[in-house]
Amino acid sequence: MDLSHALRFTHTSVAQEIVCDTDAITRLCRTLDTLGAQTAMIVCGPSILRGSDVIQRVQTALGTRCVGLFAGVAPHAPVSTLDEAMLVAREAQPEALVSVGGGSTHDTTKGLATLLGEGGDIHAYEIHFEPPDTVIIPALTRPKIPIVTIPTTMGGAELSRGAGFTDHALGRKIVVGDPGTIPRSILIDGQALATTPTSILASTAMGQLRIAVETVYSRRHNPIGDALALHAIRMLVDTLPRCQGKALPDLLTIKTAACMASLASVGGLGLNTATAHHVGGLYNVPHGEANAILLPHTMRFNLPASAERQALIAEAMGVNTAGMSPQAAGLAAAEAVADLCKQLGLPSRLRDVDVPEEGLAAIAAATLHDRALATNPLPITDAAPILSVLRAAW
Repeated sequence: MDLSHALRFTHTSVAQEIVCDTDAITRLCRTLDTLGAQTAMIVCGPSILRGSDVIQRVQTALGTRCVGLFAGVAPHAPVSTLDEAMLVAREAQPEALVSVGGGSTHDTTKGLATLLGEGGDIHAYEIHFEPPDTVIIPALTRPKIPIVTIPTTMGGAELSRGAGFTDHALGRKIVVGDPGTIPRSILIDGQALATTPTSILASTAMGQLRIAVETVYSRRHNPIGDALALHAIRMLVDTLPRCQGKALPDLLTIKTAACMASLASVGGLGLNTATAHHVGGLYNVPHGEANAILLPHTMRFNLPASAERQALIAEAMGVNTAGMSPQAAGLAAAEAVADLCKQLGLPSRLRDVDVPEEGLAAIAAATLHDRALATNPLPITDAAPILSVLRAAW
């Protein structure tokens, strides 16, 4: 029997609870009871504390079980913020952490949980990448404080197995993968999502579309990831244009599709993810916007190694691929992504978000250290192809 074409893959799932409702925050104490935690500390950024009622709703739901608040999260989760959060956490001694906000908040909370459990400095736990595909992940085994997340954007950091922290001294982001800090419960609250500006909702949703796209053509793609990712693409393309109306049913549908994209992730993405980390970290570009700008360009770059996979993406986006070659369908998919970004009013060039042309080489050099390159369809061993994509996007 010839088994050379037999299906072979590994798909690692994340064990966590996801609650989706218009007012999921009201379930917070029940969630803590399930986790066996009596007290909790809230982690958030200053703007959500000042500009909405979400933190007040969380504090009301927790009542006397709230023993601390750290509201100093900064964009792109700077390493220095972890030190500040640790001071608050050591004083509060919570039994759980409640992360309220977007990706920077969720990553900061994960880093906080890692340091509370492992001690030391976050750099000691960095994942190291050696081109083209060697990834070295430190083993982190000590018990971690449980995390509950209440997302206020369409990003999916709460479903990610890793967390990224900007180190301005190194000139790049460092990534830590601590399985003990995967959030145990995610409360998707429609009212909380509705407090976020539409531009942030749209850009973070495009960031999730990027995860779905890169999952489909990752070198680790598999049928389980395909099913989730392709359906997430269909849902996002159908519902995202209505995001501006902020109807709760639409917001909850978009966020569900965004979660599906992260759940589809097969443990490896690609060039877009890797590059966006450092566009944002070095030049303070919101992660969703960086992903949206780069995605058509990275899709075209990877087309020679993934045309048949990109044809599936085109079909999921509603492109009529009848009579098209896989190459033509892939190009049509990239164009459909670009058109969707324009429809959503998102920036289309790196210069539009104040990335200087002279900074492209530094971004390319930093990206070469990023583990997401390990599963890119086209192997990348030096900074030159990364720089070519950045120039096309500039």
